[in-house]
Amino acid sequence: MEKQQGFTLIELMIVVAIIGVLSAIAVPAYQNYVTKSAVTSAIATTKALITNAELYAQNHTAAAKTVDAIGGDEYMSSLGKITVNIESSAASSATSSHITLVFAEKKAAAGSIKFAKASPTAPWVCENETKPFVDVEGCAAPAAP
Repeated sequence: MEKQQGFTLIELMIVVAIIGVLSAIAVPAYQNYVTKSAVTSAIATTKALITNAELYAQNHTAAAKTVDAIGGDEYMSSLGKITVNIESSAASSATSSHITLVFAEKKAAAGSIKFAKASPTAPWVCENETKPFVDVEGCAAPAAP
């Protein structure tokens, strides 16, 4: 009697089925991980501009309408474009400021991350406007109108 060499067709089909099941679980989990890391990176990039925005507001009487005015660049993140509107500390109490990163098309995430403050003396608040919503600690979904 000869010794059997190799695998049988059934054994190969079982291995392929196992790989298929593992792939079906791993791919969506990996995509969620990549999306969450992109949103976290966007938060870090916009949050880094808050100190510059505060310094600008204290030292200037006019509002900053460009990221260049506070020492940044609108494309300093490869994820999208950053826009700002920073009011001076002398502005009226109803004047708001914001720093927003809008994700570019075909990136890991969609929507925007926004840091805003309702008045010159209010604290900065992170608003997570990602679509679909990506839950990241420290940056909540905006309040429903």
